[in-house]
Amino acid sequence: MAKFGINDILDARGTVSGIGKVNEYKEIWLSPYEVSPSEGNFYSQEKIEELADSFLAVGQQQPTVLARMDGKFIIVSGHRRNLANICNLERGYKEYGKVRYLYKDMTPAVLELSLLTGNLYNRELTAWERMQQSQRFKEALVKAKKEGLVLKGSLREMVAELMNESSSNIAKMDSIGKNASAELKEELKKGNLGITAVYEAAKLPLEKQREIAKKSAKRRNVSIKEITRKKELQDQKKGKERNVKEELADTYARLVEEWLKNNTGEITKAAETAIQKVFKTNIPQTGWTDIEWVVFTAGAIMQRADCVRTEDLCLMKEILMRCR
Repeated sequence: MAKFGINDILDARGTVSGIGKVNEYKEIWLSPYEVSPSEGNFYSQEKIEELADSFLAVGQQQPTVLARMDGKFIIVSGHRRNLANICNLERGYKEYGKVRYLYKDMTPAVLELSLLTGNLYNRELTAWERMQQSQRFKEALVKAKKEGLVLKGSLREMVAELMNESSSNIAKMDSIGKNASAELKEELKKGNLGITAVYEAAKLPLEKQREIAKKSAKRRNVSIKEITRKKELQDQKKGKERNVKEELADTYARLVEEWLKNNTGEITKAAETAIQKVFKTNIPQTGWTDIEWVVFTAGAIMQRADCVRTEDLCLMKEILMRCR
């Protein structure tokens, strides 16, 4: 299988966007009904009638680009153009029964990459479309590697180069895909929130993300400053909770050490050894003895006792007292 590199993909980007060489593509005249839309096309298909009207007025300036796979012609770039041709044909303009196309034999991965690169310049992408495109580029590059694409550098850097984006912006999009709630993503899709705002909001707990999304849906003007302030308050709260837990853990450890010192000789050596071995850990081990498990459980209870109601502790005491 022939090898191809990132420059071949960049050449494809130029070709399907109308700014590069077309010598590798062949011309063909087909009915608009003979070509199929790409299953991977996620771009909006709006204002078809307006585009059809412009074709009637000044003609179609740029042909639709196709991939030929298994004898079928699939649209790479020009889904709206093809729909506009169908629109004019259904209006009764028979001259649109055969339309000029450019085509080239492609593998599924190259089709996907060409679809993505072709739409970079043929339209102004929304923030949502850019994020979707980033993810799709990454997936398509992985598939293309199996077909012979030579990858040099990280996937993120290659996606950034193909999209003419900074690596930091691609990283933000990746983070949104992994961490943002469905509600936040929907606000991004609607255009109520931008990528930076959603990226910052996605750092918050899920309930806070949903709160921001709800506000955005109602008033559509949630500021980044407001979102980052929530993040600061959340970090401060986490810091305080962590400090309290650390202080409690230190206190419990100190109390146990003092108790051991004051009660040496009053407990069995096995119990003393178990306390020293197990008490400070929070990772249970399958090879522990029964007494080590008891010590571990007691330590865990001590560290969480402040979070339990007094009556519940009394019930636990009764249960323990009944144990042999």
